[in-house]
Amino acid sequence: MNDTEDLVAAVADLKDRGYGHEFRIKNKQLFSDKLDKGFGMGEFTIDEAYGFSSIEDDGTEGERLFAVTLTKENIKGYLVDAYAGIETIETDEVREKFDANNAHIHYLSDAETKYGLPRVKKAEFNQDPDRYILRVGFPDFPACPFGNSFEALGWDKQDKHYVWFVTSIIKDDRLVREQYKK
Repeated sequence: MNDTEDLVAAVADLKDRGYGHEFRIKNKQLFSDKLDKGFGMGEFTIDEAYGFSSIEDDGTEGERLFAVTLTKENIKGYLVDAYAGIETIETDEVREKFDANNAHIHYLSDAETKYGLPRVKKAEFNQDPDRYILRVGFPDFPACPFGNSFEALGWDKQDKHYVWFVTSIIKDDRLVREQYKK
């Protein structure tokens, strides 16, 4: 893989190299919505692993990207682990499978945007925490670059546009969460 600092570019690179199938972890398995099927930890290999985090994050948070191959079916794909969600899974088998394959971390401290959205870092948030909210389930979210949809996004109340928060902001108790109401 090219030495890239952007998760979207890294996924595009994997797709160009034949890793076109998207996977996620569901019920302690590598799951494919397209195939509507789960696969055990022994049914696939992790060919490559990449980490992406902000310098403000401690390197254990942020996103990780895994290039995987289903060994029996020879299906190649990728799994994006946003906010190090695999670390919260309570089964050692899943954590161990993915933790053993972490390649390296790319620090994105200089990136001003993420997924095409202005990036808000913790220092900026700390200057005026009341300026920002986390919107959950709003129908006007911009398109996700992976073809999925966002569940929640930051909102800049002053400039009236969506933003991307570093993980430490999402975990900050001062961040107000606003659920969409029909």
